[in-house]
Amino acid sequence: MKIDARRLGTIGHYIGVIGEYFIVIFLAVWLNGALKIPTLFGFPFEVAGFVLTAFGLFLIAWCCWLQFTVGQGTTGFSEPTKKLVISGPYGIVRNPMMAGQFLVFAGLGFLLNLGAMFLLLAILIPAMHGFIVLVEEPSLKNRFGQEWIDYASKVPRWLPRLGKTGNRTGAR
Repeated sequence: MKIDARRLGTIGHYIGVIGEYFIVIFLAVWLNGALKIPTLFGFPFEVAGFVLTAFGLFLIAWCCWLQFTVGQGTTGFSEPTKKLVISGPYGIVRNPMMAGQFLVFAGLGFLLNLGAMFLLLAILIPAMHGFIVLVEEPSLKNRFGQEWIDYASKVPRWLPRLGKTGNRTGAR
């Protein structure tokens, strides 16, 4: 069975993403012990952590499914989507998958009582914001042109607008 280079790139991408989760969780556990961070969160926060983690994982799965079915591609750079996905959570914010990842990490911070997770998030969020602004968005603008420009002007990057939200017209 022969696997083409693009498919190998996508497999590598997903292995890297899973590895990223393990590295961040490991670092949070290690930092929590190294910095001797005391127990900060009790029962209500653990429940909130479970809810945030579950919702974040659901959001990530939904986004992957939309990228595959509507966008006709994957989240990896080796097999990018052929169509711009603007439906579902992408009609509310431009980066729902990344928002889902941050929710998972914050949820695990509460659920596992890892105060250090929030220190890591203070580094990860600006780093990912920089990557999105400097790498991902210019790439999307080059690939989708005016369609991306119109979408980006209507849908906020991270935080949903109160009241009327984003693009509810579906995917193209």
